Amino acid sequence: MRTRIVTILLFALLFGQVELVSAQESFTRNWDGQKIKGVRHIAYPTYTGFPFLTDGWVPGKIEFTDGGVADSLFLRYSSFKDELLYYNENVASQIVIDKVSIKGFSFAGTDGNIRTFRKQYYDGYMKGERFFEVLTDGNIDLLVYRKMSLSSTTAYKDESNILKNMAYISTYQYYFYSPEKGYSLVRLNRNAFLTKFSETDQKQVKKVLRKNRIRIADEESLILAWKIVEREGLAINF
Repeated sequence: MRTRIVTILLFALLFGQVELVSAQESFTRNWDGQKIKGVRHIAYPTYTGFPFLTDGWVPGKIEFTDGGVADSLFLRYSSFKDELLYYNENVASQIVIDKVSIKGFSFAGTDGNIRTFRKQYYDGYMKGERFFEVLTDGNIDLLVYRKMSLSSTTAYKDESNILKNMAYISTYQYYFYSPEKGYSLVRLNRNAFLTKFSETDQKQVKKVLRKNRIRIADEESLILAWKIVEREGLAINF
């Protein structure tokens, strides 16, 4: 009886190992780490706040400018440097992917919804290629640039009792965007939202917001307000 139990346990263990290897092969089958261009990540200075968008590594997909797709990578987006990292198991290192090679990327958020980022050229202050998260996609997109800035703050002592006076601060920027018109900055409040419409349309926008009991005070309410107003056929002024 004891021999039979040991045999069953060994079989279960062997089966589990096969399943694990199979899962790992399945997870990595659609990309070749040697073909992804990048450099090893150098750790950022440690201050109050957090330089990354997510707490840890998340499974995601990358679309490359050459048309290739890697859909089984552990990714991490740096809001501080506006750069995308992945964990390369072959060299056990965090790799900053060459931004020029990336068209966009996506991953599942904590709520299970897919978060999509798109690289676009920004022609405003500090021109250049940026990763924008797409909050709504349509004739006019609602985008957010999730920037974390390193700013001076009141002096404090870190966990090692070292005195510091810098912190990572959120400086997110929201934009309406269309390929023809470009970018139009919008802030998270009702009055700023209303100024994006003509004087004639503002009355209708107010009516729609009031009817749906929407007070624009955060990202979620801004998205909701724009979706409802857009359905009413009201377009913003760039």
